[in-house]
Amino acid sequence: MNNPIATYRLQFHKEFTFKNLETLIPYLRQLGVSTIYASPVFKSTPGSMHGYDGVDPNQIDPEIGSMEELKTLSTILKENHMQWLQDIVPNHMAFHSENPWLMDVLEKGTQSMYAGFFDIAWNSRLFHGKLMVPFLGSDLDEEIESGNVLISYESNRLMLTYEGANFPLNPRSYSTLFESELVSHNQALVQIGTQCKEINEVEEPAVFSEQWNELLLQLSSLMKNQDEQELVTELLKEVNSNPEKLKQIIDQQTYVLCNWQDTDQHINFRRFFTVNGLICLNIQDENVFLTYHALIKQLVDEGIFQGLRIDHIDGLYDPARYLEDIRRLAGDDTYVVVEKILGQDEDMPENWPVQGTTGYEFLAKVNNVFTNVNAEKTFTNFYQELARESATIQEHLLKKKAYILFEHMGGELENLYGLLAELNLADAQDLKRIGKEQLRQAIGEFLIHCPVYRYYGNQMPLKSSEMASVQKIFDDVKNFHPELVQAVALLENALLTKPSEGDQDYNARALEFYQRAMQFTGPLMAKGGEDTLMYTYGRFIGHNDVGDSVECFGITLDEFHSKMKKRLKNWPLSLNTTSTHDTKRGEDVRARLNVLTDLPEEWISRVKHWRELNAPLRQKFSAPDVNDEYLIYQTLTGAYPMPGKDEDDFPARLDEYLQKALREAKRKTSWAEPNEAYERGVQQFAQELLNQQGPFWKDFASFQKKIVDFGMVNSLSQLILKFTCPGVPDVYQGCELWDLSLVDPDNRREVDYEKRQSWLREFAGAERGVLLEKLWNDRSNAQIKLWLTQQLFELRKQNPALFSEGAYMPLPTKGRFKDHLLAYARIHKKDVIVVAVPLHLAMMCKTEELPSIAWKDTAIEVPPVFTLEWEHLLTGNKTEYDSKISVAELFDKLPFAILKGARIDSERTADL
Repeated sequence: MNNPIATYRLQFHKEFTFKNLETLIPYLRQLGVSTIYASPVFKSTPGSMHGYDGVDPNQIDPEIGSMEELKTLSTILKENHMQWLQDIVPNHMAFHSENPWLMDVLEKGTQSMYAGFFDIAWNSRLFHGKLMVPFLGSDLDEEIESGNVLISYESNRLMLTYEGANFPLNPRSYSTLFESELVSHNQALVQIGTQCKEINEVEEPAVFSEQWNELLLQLSSLMKNQDEQELVTELLKEVNSNPEKLKQIIDQQTYVLCNWQDTDQHINFRRFFTVNGLICLNIQDENVFLTYHALIKQLVDEGIFQGLRIDHIDGLYDPARYLEDIRRLAGDDTYVVVEKILGQDEDMPENWPVQGTTGYEFLAKVNNVFTNVNAEKTFTNFYQELARESATIQEHLLKKKAYILFEHMGGELENLYGLLAELNLADAQDLKRIGKEQLRQAIGEFLIHCPVYRYYGNQMPLKSSEMASVQKIFDDVKNFHPELVQAVALLENALLTKPSEGDQDYNARALEFYQRAMQFTGPLMAKGGEDTLMYTYGRFIGHNDVGDSVECFGITLDEFHSKMKKRLKNWPLSLNTTSTHDTKRGEDVRARLNVLTDLPEEWISRVKHWRELNAPLRQKFSAPDVNDEYLIYQTLTGAYPMPGKDEDDFPARLDEYLQKALREAKRKTSWAEPNEAYERGVQQFAQELLNQQGPFWKDFASFQKKIVDFGMVNSLSQLILKFTCPGVPDVYQGCELWDLSLVDPDNRREVDYEKRQSWLREFAGAERGVLLEKLWNDRSNAQIKLWLTQQLFELRKQNPALFSEGAYMPLPTKGRFKDHLLAYARIHKKDVIVVAVPLHLAMMCKTEELPSIAWKDTAIEVPPVFTLEWEHLLTGNKTEYDSKISVAELFDKLPFAILKGARIDSERTADL
């Protein structure tokens, strides 16, 4: 099994290519990386900075490299004992003129060999009508009148063009055009038109495609002649200048050009979330699956890829079946993880043939263990008073999900209602009696009240546990909406009661509706929760991140230990991540923000003072409102660069972040209807705060200095947990230094690898004691994080079985500050390491600053079966401890520690 020891995530694009990675391999080897974790590398839209908008899964993206370069890279990686974990995107592709499969469908309609590839009307009872092409800025008639939609001859075929996008005309349109009086005297073009009619009668897709391509070659050859070229140009000019004729041609297509906002209430293809530019695949179809994964399989079989990361597993019609298929395709030795956002108490299906997830649930648990759970009430009361907000978080979430569904996914909801009726899941008289609107509303509330991203049942009747979860949703809907009781009862009967009667045909239809509904609960949770509520509910933004929840406010040590034990038992090879390309804030922003929960009264006092201090600015700019102002104060505290580091570009980065945050919130402005005056007012207010000669800055800087110092300890402790807790540590590109980034595109900025390489060279020749003192004293410059990351990569590499198989044993703590210490052992056969990191240091020393912390009698208790001799892996010192480890001694040099020891009774298991 090609299980990674630790991964390093890289984002490929035209500015960071395979060649760039090749030059980095010596650095990554020196850092200790053993697995490259790559963003999508298959051909995507021109200029894509992320690769999730693929256009051809069977071609390497030429903007980042070639197949030859990838194979060369693979050889070099293997020489350096490195593996490759590849991100793949089976849910969707780009709705783009560079997508050859989709353009073939638009051109040939149901006669296309790719007609079954996309989740559109021809392949599903969920959709009806001509395929919408929703990219116009206004209605089609207006765009025609304005001369924005035209027919042109591009890439050897006739196209509809709109603002740089090209969509092919079908053969029937060629016939219509070449029947024009204007070209009647040109026998060659008339013959082309006649052949188009004949080809249109061909039913076999392969034959149709072959004959059509031959005809296009003939036309291409003709267009090299000046006479035909001038004639066709004149013909197109005539049609383009005649709106009626142009509309006639457009109406002949198997697709319909429409306003991009039409999809808010009507849509006939499945898309990724609410993104019109990403069209979903019928990956559950065997032919689609095999065609899409052809190159992926080749690269796995050739040993180029040792692992696969499956993007957006929740979007698929039947995730369990897909994962069984991918396991058969990739083989048992391929490491497979899924991008899965779990609810706080949700478990991933244990029968999935994968090694785990991409690690967002680990991010959440670590983030919460550094949050002072006892400060929740104080923060909540203050925020409710500040924002004049009395609704519960759950009520907020339901409201945001409802907004997304009814305002931006009304078409999806309408399609689900139509599917329910078409599948005959209810008596026609009941449907008529209850009425469309009530049923439509009930289906919507069923989606809205789903408490997790989705459920995975692929048989009817559902398993008892899932049936209970679905029943709970129906009960919640009835409690919130008593007016929908009858409509909900109909759905209950259709999905829960009748399937138990054992009618196989009915159950197949009920399952189709259920699995379709589950494809839309995830987008609602993502858009309503992650992309709306996390920007509107600002009680404590440290938990407003992917995998975490605005409802969360810390967990106890016992809860954390329990989660880690469970992780080791169920998914020991899941990734442990703390930053990704999708996180709202960098790992060190969250670590710093957590310090605020250790000082709730002081924080609240400062915010109140700042609001008074900045009242003239609010009046001057007529912005921000109180909610957005509180977001700014938290953002500055968490993300402002270390003193003297990267401060010059922060104002521009903050501007960009605030615009995105305000638009995602959809309160005062939005992407669809931007309120630029309000946005600019907020940005100007924030820029004034950054004026270091202004009244705010002096007070803010003195407070933030303390937060920054304690935040760095949280950051380094978090890093240690990531590498030593159950799971496979994942480092996002550049995060070996302080990661004070904000949401994308801020977290996808260029990484300065030259600086990192230079620092590693400095470390190599330094004496350990002198180096550590320097690193700690100058910790704000981030060298200490780079050094610690290198040490931890090496620790994992030297002890693979200890971390992949070793037991996780919480260690009791005693003494005055026992609740400020997280300690555990990892045990495998004779090998033992003990990990200890501090928690909530700011609470311990409100009048002190690091490192003057007196741990007094605080100690870690270790079982007598451990040896007395221990090595401090970070300091290099060796010492002896009996049954108690003094924390004051342990943290003498650094405020965290990793000890290496051994077991005396090696015959026993680690379950002590």
